[in-house]
Amino acid sequence: MINNQAAGSAGHQLCNKMDRLLGYVFLGVGLLGFVFFLSYNGTAIPFKELWFVLSFFLMIGGAYFFAKYKLKERSNQQNISNNSRLAEIALLKETGDKIRVTLENAEIKSRSYLQEIVKEGLPSSIELIEGLNNSNRNYKTEEVIQTYILFMKEYNGKMYKFISEATTMDAYDVKRYIDSQKGIDLFIDSNNPAKYYFDFSME
Repeated sequence: MINNQAAGSAGHQLCNKMDRLLGYVFLGVGLLGFVFFLSYNGTAIPFKELWFVLSFFLMIGGAYFFAKYKLKERSNQQNISNNSRLAEIALLKETGDKIRVTLENAEIKSRSYLQEIVKEGLPSSIELIEGLNNSNRNYKTEEVIQTYILFMKEYNGKMYKFISEATTMDAYDVKRYIDSQKGIDLFIDSNNPAKYYFDFSME
């Protein structure tokens, strides 16, 4: 199983390197050809326009492969980050301090902000006319509410704040959820309290 995963990882890395190499080669050759044929006025090379267009398409192909490489690299970094967080959570559950967080020893807080949302779909003729007078007609604002749990605990003479991930549920629903579960678990690394994990999902 491990060998298969290692082989798969090596294969992905090879594909990424190939995409990057193709991106550099196509971009380089295409750019050189584009610049050369842009100023070329000789007759030794026939079909100048065709080579000019071909160079342009090589540049597009290079940009495609380079963008593909960057997207894969970003995805791999995200996967590494997620796997690292999962490993950290597993370690916290195994070795960290387990604390039962309830409505009696924690606070439920909410915050809100306004978010601009673009109206979906094509505008009607009336909306187009109105949009000429007011460019904000195609936008609407929506209030987004985020609720989170705040728990305080002292470690080595210092008070630490432990804040859960925010949820879009309101404070009432979060309180009802915690009350129905008789609390939720919080795992803290006693050696490094900055590392912690609230073991629950409110979505």
